[in-house]
Amino acid sequence: MSLPKIAFWKQIFISLLLGLAVGIGFHPETGLMSAETIKPYLSWLKLPGDLFLNLLQMIMIPLVIVSIALGVSSLKNLKDLWNLGSKTLLYFIFTTIVAVSIGILLTSITKPGNQIQTKIQNQTISVQTQSDKGTEESIPEIIANIIPKNIVNVWSKQQMLSIVFLGMILGIFFLTSKESGTALKAFCHSLESFCLWVVSTAMKLAPLAVFGLMSFAMLQIGFSLVYGLLTYILTVLAGLFLVLLFYSALLFLFTKQNPFVFFHQIREIPILGFSTSSSSSVLPYSLKIAKEKLKLKETVADFVLPLGATINMDGTALYQAVATVFLSQVYQIELSTVDLFLLVGTVTAASIGTAATPGVGLVILSSILHTFHIPIEGIAILFGVDRFLDMCRTSVNLTGDLSCAYIMNHIWKEDTQI
Repeated sequence: MSLPKIAFWKQIFISLLLGLAVGIGFHPETGLMSAETIKPYLSWLKLPGDLFLNLLQMIMIPLVIVSIALGVSSLKNLKDLWNLGSKTLLYFIFTTIVAVSIGILLTSITKPGNQIQTKIQNQTISVQTQSDKGTEESIPEIIANIIPKNIVNVWSKQQMLSIVFLGMILGIFFLTSKESGTALKAFCHSLESFCLWVVSTAMKLAPLAVFGLMSFAMLQIGFSLVYGLLTYILTVLAGLFLVLLFYSALLFLFTKQNPFVFFHQIREIPILGFSTSSSSSVLPYSLKIAKEKLKLKETVADFVLPLGATINMDGTALYQAVATVFLSQVYQIELSTVDLFLLVGTVTAASIGTAATPGVGLVILSSILHTFHIPIEGIAILFGVDRFLDMCRTSVNLTGDLSCAYIMNHIWKEDTQI
């Protein structure tokens, strides 16, 4: 008789609880073991998490480049539907910027990372960060350096903005060329499949990684971690709620329709997104709802919704912004005003490359953290609660796609003569 298979999210949750229990039970504050006795075992506790994070980092850059390139190239009908396509793309970029800004503002106000103290480890990281940043670049220099002089150098230094730019240039090439880019585009599809396979393989290590890293975090950080995580979760949820209110305002502004009626008509979609954590999996049902309940034109639904499932990730972008600012607070790394503006641009661009698959958001987040010199080990603090927040942000992503399609259905109706 075979044992029943435990759902992945349950494995993560159980690992989180066990990690917290071990960390609390053996923390020096409890008096069961001294700090000197625990110290030799800390690196072994952290090993599964290090392997997990290294696997994600290994494919981080190629995944970002090909995902953004293929995402941009999905606009292959833009020439025939330029009016609809340009409006849709601008709408996606605008709402993503607003979502990221909401996340940064909320986290700057609530400061959940300040609840967590990293003690001795924090001092070491702060020194390393200052040496890494070196001299501050001016804004014109930052803008100029987005265009990479040396692709290999950019790859080795993991300069995220340049990597995103490279992916977008490659996508524009696919979009504007036809037969000349077919072979390279096929290679990018294969490379993306390989990267997603590595991600799915790494996810098998996730329960053990969560247990080890959460135990390590609790032993290093202490009880302030629990309170800080609760504040972080509430900050993300509040941000997602504000994004939904923003969608409501846009719906009323452009369509003059009651937003509550719209949300009632699409109520199954957020529920499916919450349970699956995958925008692409729910896409067929979103198309059905759009055409049968919302009565959208087939042209609008067939163009906007698949495009949205590829590049419109407002919930994910907000989460990545909150996570980045949260971890900067945890490690006491001050983000300047210029850094925050760069964060808005980086997260907005990187959200284009976030595949609609559970777990890939962590790869994108690690690249963003690296850009701002924030230790990616901080992902361990977030991973235990990431599954629940992933479910929530996927619901918002899908709601955003349908909101855009509904608005575009009204706007494009007035501009059918191109």
